Amino acid sequence: MNRPVVTPKSRTVLYLLLGVVAAAAAVLSFSALRDLALVCGFAPQLAWLLPVVVDAGAAAGSLVWLGGHAAEAARMFARALALSLLTLSVAANALGHGLAAFALAPAWWVVVIVSAVAPAVLGAVVHLAVLVGRPEPATAAETVDDEPVPYQLTASAYEHGLLDEHGRSRLWEAAPPKQDRAMDLIEAGIGRRRLARELEITEHEARRLIARTRNHHDTGEPVTGSLNGIGGLS
Repeated sequence: MNRPVVTPKSRTVLYLLLGVVAAAAAVLSFSALRDLALVCGFAPQLAWLLPVVVDAGAAAGSLVWLGGHAAEAARMFARALALSLLTLSVAANALGHGLAAFALAPAWWVVVIVSAVAPAVLGAVVHLAVLVGRPEPATAAETVDDEPVPYQLTASAYEHGLLDEHGRSRLWEAAPPKQDRAMDLIEAGIGRRRLARELEITEHEARRLIARTRNHHDTGEPVTGSLNGIGGLS
């Protein structure tokens, strides 16, 4: 079944319409939030900052949430921040129009909530910036695999004749394990120590298998191809 293709012309029209809607919505929301700030006691010279805080905070959260380049903790917090501020913007717009339409004064608790928006958003955005700058913690398997293979293990393997002149395990030649078994274990994220035990090979060879399998995503080489040539695995 053929899927419909979006032409460049239709995509351009879509983006233009999206820009028109976004600009109109931003102006209307800006006006409503500014008017709400005015009736809540903000100075006329500063009332326009309330919609800026809300919209800029929602935009920052959306960029991190949908960008896909930050750690998972940062993306989850950004998602909560963006959705919370969008919900707040909708509620504040409705409240502002309701107060204006019926010529009502805001309740004291409304004034308190509106006054607390700016510092709350500031704290949330600073927290988001800290999360974005924090590196994502490595998994247990990655931590184990990043450890260098001790020299004693490699030297002992050579001494007992377990490795050939190319550093490959001679155990592969005696009883080479199946590719699908090795691939299943590596794709499950196990470390080199457990892989060595499962396949009855040295940790030196297990680490080489893990490295080659993970590199296939960068080179475009199939997983089975990435295992070929290591210790006679075929």
